[in-house]
Amino acid sequence: MVQGFWHTRPAPFTPFPLPPLAPEQYALVERAATLAQERFAPRAARYDAESRFPVENYQDLHAAGLLALTIPKAYGGLGADALTYALCLLEIAKGCSATALTLNMHATVLGFLAALGTEAQKQRYFGEVVREGKLIASITSEPESSFRDKFVLQTVFRRDHGAYRVQGVKHFCSLGDAADYYFVSGILEGSASARQGLLSALIPRTTPGVTVEATWDAVGMRGTVSHTIHYDCRVEPEAIIGAPGQLLSIDLSGFALGYAATYLGIGEAAFTYIVDFVKTKTFKPATQPLCHHPLTQRTVAEMATAIRTARLLLYEAACLRQAGDRQATMLAVNQAKYLGAEVGAMVTEQALRLAGGRGILKALPLERWRRDALAGPVMPPSNDRCLETVGKLLCGLPAATLEFQ
Repeated sequence: MVQGFWHTRPAPFTPFPLPPLAPEQYALVERAATLAQERFAPRAARYDAESRFPVENYQDLHAAGLLALTIPKAYGGLGADALTYALCLLEIAKGCSATALTLNMHATVLGFLAALGTEAQKQRYFGEVVREGKLIASITSEPESSFRDKFVLQTVFRRDHGAYRVQGVKHFCSLGDAADYYFVSGILEGSASARQGLLSALIPRTTPGVTVEATWDAVGMRGTVSHTIHYDCRVEPEAIIGAPGQLLSIDLSGFALGYAATYLGIGEAAFTYIVDFVKTKTFKPATQPLCHHPLTQRTVAEMATAIRTARLLLYEAACLRQAGDRQATMLAVNQAKYLGAEVGAMVTEQALRLAGGRGILKALPLERWRRDALAGPVMPPSNDRCLETVGKLLCGLPAATLEFQ
């Protein structure tokens, strides 16, 4: 019997056993995996073709309680630990890449709210997610700024008769116009630095002065509908999350950990598919399936070894994050995001090659997984930035994955 994910039942052969999980952890991961395979996977091609947000998937997530994955139990959520969260995202990504990626953004912001929100804010926003299935988008990216160096925020919060006037443009806003709230960050006018004046607010999508520009037409992750959002609106004080600069004092690694799980999950989906393909597909004049060819065997072994390595690093990063060691977490999460994205890209490409010319046909999911995986290495923190951060840490130099001007 394989110890870990299958420790509560007789185990089928799996090249990727999970670490030991408590029954509650196992139940959540199994819930996510069941939804992904039975509901999300059959819809994924349509969302991709239409570049449409996976609304039905989110209805299922709400019904299953998974929209509240990171909400503390005291507020009606599931209170998932970092390892369970990462494994749930990995399973969801196997069914629908866009659902996993956008859920990571929604759930990570809920983590920010848990760390920074007032009691009244937690009661309100957590309650709306649990009861009504409200969705929250996180948008930091701006057209004139980059995460490659220090990030310069152009969005400005100006004091306005007891409230704030928020003006700016954000792009790559995953969840687009499907979100009920936007978690928007900007600089309080007159502040000398982000550490002194970085402000964040939860702004309802229906707020006057918030407009969505439908710009998302991407090669992959099409179902994220990551549109451009324009802001020129009034924000009341009760919508401000945390004190100026306080966002920079908490652990922001949740995004990168979720991205690592998502892109690794895409790679695992492609691996599972292609292994079944080569075990059952025969081409004349051969009389045996493709798996009997030495090149196929070598490629499958390379893919499986890469996935297993990335999984182990993902587990370690999640456990370190749960333990609260900020320095060790920064190192492991950056490594996990780098490797998870690279492995996802490599495995999807290799799987497509093993399938041959038919691999690029829309009838097979391989080309879709390949396109979705392309986003991994460039998604902030980009893999180059991850490696830079890891290198600085190993050399004993000051390091931060995300730096604001």
